[in-house]
Amino acid sequence: MRYLAGLLIALALVGSACTSSGGERVVVAAGTTVVDSGLVEYLVDAYVDDGGIGDIDVIALSSQQSLAYASAGNADIAITHDEELLIGFLTETPEAVSSPVFSSRFVYVAAPDLSFALPTVESILETVDAQGFTFVSRDDGSGTYLREVAMWEAVGIDPTDEPWYIRTGTGMGDTLLVADQRNGVTLAEVGAFLAADEALSLVRADDGSDLRLVNPYDITVVDPSGNEAAVEFFAWLTSEPGRAAITAANDDLFGAEVYRLP
Repeated sequence: MRYLAGLLIALALVGSACTSSGGERVVVAAGTTVVDSGLVEYLVDAYVDDGGIGDIDVIALSSQQSLAYASAGNADIAITHDEELLIGFLTETPEAVSSPVFSSRFVYVAAPDLSFALPTVESILETVDAQGFTFVSRDDGSGTYLREVAMWEAVGIDPTDEPWYIRTGTGMGDTLLVADQRNGVTLAEVGAFLAADEALSLVRADDGSDLRLVNPYDITVVDPSGNEAAVEFFAWLTSEPGRAAITAANDDLFGAEVYRLP
């Protein structure tokens, strides 16, 4: 319901947004996953090339930090990937407008000399626990971290006090580097992993079949009445030109479909 309402409001507002001056600043707080993957920069460039208005600045933050930044009035748009966090934000910020924008997948990646009986979430996490393989966690309030926690809970393992459980408190790119350096395992967003793949020895450990690892993203404009350029970017990204840019990003950045349209 909130998505339908968001789309209707965006369509109603886009006409007035098109008449805005080109110099209005738009701060986009986006998950480090989609910043590290290069997707957000690609989409902003495509928007500008398409005649988009506004001066867009992107800040890479966790989903939790992005929404906190937006709540404090420091961001005009948030691109996040945790449903519960977003619902809480929308409850506290009823003027905000939100819409699904694309989805990707989470992947477990591991040092190449680590072996698992099966390429499943259960096998990977149970083997980490049983063998004491190093597991590197973002532990930063990100959508990736919250999904990681949910997967530990799903298999009935509490890693928090285990000596093999390492916390970085940082973004996706840095966490991948630590996992690589520590010969360990981590949960990553697939686009960020592919973007860093050439600098890493890590390999994919899961087979991609687990629907629990589907990773939907939402775009939220914080105050549609306060920044017309932000509304314009929101409306463009959820329209056919924006959807076409997401498809093109897959081809140009990865040569494969990494980010799927809703």
